[in-house]
Amino acid sequence: MPEVKGLSVAFVEVHPAESARVLESLPPSDSAEFLAAVTSRLAAPVLRHLAPAFCAKVVERLDDEAIVRLLETMGFQEVSQLLQRVPVERQTRLLGRLPVATAIAVRLLIGYPKGTCGAAMDPSPLVLAPEATVAEALEQLRQFEGDLGDCLFVCDSQRRLVGVMALGELVRAAPRVTVASVMSTPQHGLSALASVASTTQHPGWNHFHVLPVVERENRLVGAAHRHTLLSRHSEGSAQAHPPLTAGAAGAYWQTIAVLTEGVIRALPPVTPVGRARRDDEH
Repeated sequence: MPEVKGLSVAFVEVHPAESARVLESLPPSDSAEFLAAVTSRLAAPVLRHLAPAFCAKVVERLDDEAIVRLLETMGFQEVSQLLQRVPVERQTRLLGRLPVATAIAVRLLIGYPKGTCGAAMDPSPLVLAPEATVAEALEQLRQFEGDLGDCLFVCDSQRRLVGVMALGELVRAAPRVTVASVMSTPQHGLSALASVASTTQHPGWNHFHVLPVVERENRLVGAAHRHTLLSRHSEGSAQAHPPLTAGAAGAYWQTIAVLTEGVIRALPPVTPVGRARRDDEH
């Protein structure tokens, strides 16, 4: 088993944050060698705790194989944050080695300016169809593998947000009624290009801990979780006035690409969203 100045595999598994502090005291090449030697399951949590500048130096010294193994253990947000620390040419190369659905979602996140809701959102929330029955929607919930939250989103065939509902409302509804009969008109949403800093006091948080993130024509592009936005804001990554023009066009057309690449196929009422995306990858 690899060991660097007393930093054992057992310690890394139990104390990833403390392990990161130890690695930061070493040359980046030594830290990269250690992370490449341990399993991705152990390396990924340590990588999350590294200071951004040091993390970039470590990633620079890892080969593509090692990085891809790490990316495969991470969520979309973590993958996007990691890839933003590598040169564009390598970023493109690494994205090409990821599953199609993952690459599309990560490209979407990278397309938004830093400090915006689009860059901090979950790009793959559960989406329900208005014509689905409550029983079918509950089956989707049971099979959904993502972060659910307390607010459910309902979209039409063009992924326009047409309704929202509390999780409890769906659970209490009669199984044979449609989602459309239970949902409410969306009252609160976040623009994908709104700054994270501007959302901390949003009135929508008084109703839900997760809010829809939309682009033009009210198209749903993701879900904003309050704890994530607050964390980003506290880390100082949010900007008071992010450069909206830098990513607006790119983010929008990448959203269209997501729709045309088949993510919209997750909307039929019976097929679970998570399974539909996994099927697209094969």
